[in-house]
Amino acid sequence: MECYLKRKEPLETDINSLPTDPGILPSIWCYDVNERDEIRRAYLLKEAHQPKNHQFPQTIFGNLARRFNPKWFEEYPDWLEYSVQKDAAFCLYCYLFKPQDKTITGQCGGDSFIGEGFINWKKKEKLLSHVGDHNSAHNKARHKCEDLMSTKEQSLHVLWLSKDERNRKDYRVMLTAAVDCVQFLLRQGLSFRGHDESSRSENRGNYLELFDFLGNYNDEIKKVSSTYSCSNLKLTSPKVQKRNLFCCSCRNFDINHERYW
Repeated sequence: MECYLKRKEPLETDINSLPTDPGILPSIWCYDVNERDEIRRAYLLKEAHQPKNHQFPQTIFGNLARRFNPKWFEEYPDWLEYSVQKDAAFCLYCYLFKPQDKTITGQCGGDSFIGEGFINWKKKEKLLSHVGDHNSAHNKARHKCEDLMSTKEQSLHVLWLSKDERNRKDYRVMLTAAVDCVQFLLRQGLSFRGHDESSRSENRGNYLELFDFLGNYNDEIKKVSSTYSCSNLKLTSPKVQKRNLFCCSCRNFDINHERYW
């Protein structure tokens, strides 16, 4: 019975080994909810997959042979991608932020730039039609990508070395709270991560819920947490949770092996 009731821990994705060919990419919604934004950032940093030196094969349309034109990369350098595997064109923006289980409607090309890919090489105008007006599904996805990349995430190392004593004090407050949470959960033998740690989740896991609980009863923690709600200073990301857990575990191991313990 326990094996059926036990919650599955979300799989951690190796950002460095993400597939690059857009024709074989799994749906963005297949990734864990807590990893999606990091994966989106990784693809945006890699930029659109544009194999400009590839020998593009020809396809017969009626009596004419057509192929993907690499000059289109120059016209749409930010989003247009080409799959060598499928000999098809795709849209990076729409792949990253296409609404789940929905089809982009009201635009020529429809869902072809995400699903099976666009292959109608004689219809170049479909590329422009896919972009659409300022309120198109494509441009909404583009804006989401831009917003994601513009989010300011301060480096903990830079923050710690900052000459601003207030930043150092704030960091100590959050680090102390984070360590207290880790020690409590370790002592009680409780799990850390939640199945859905997004802000809309009703139960984000023991670590985040305990962190918020401490903030509700400690004005200093609550103030600092709200001030740096969009930065790494909150010390609530999955990577930071694992790092703090590892450090506390190593510390307990060292204490238990002291000669006079």
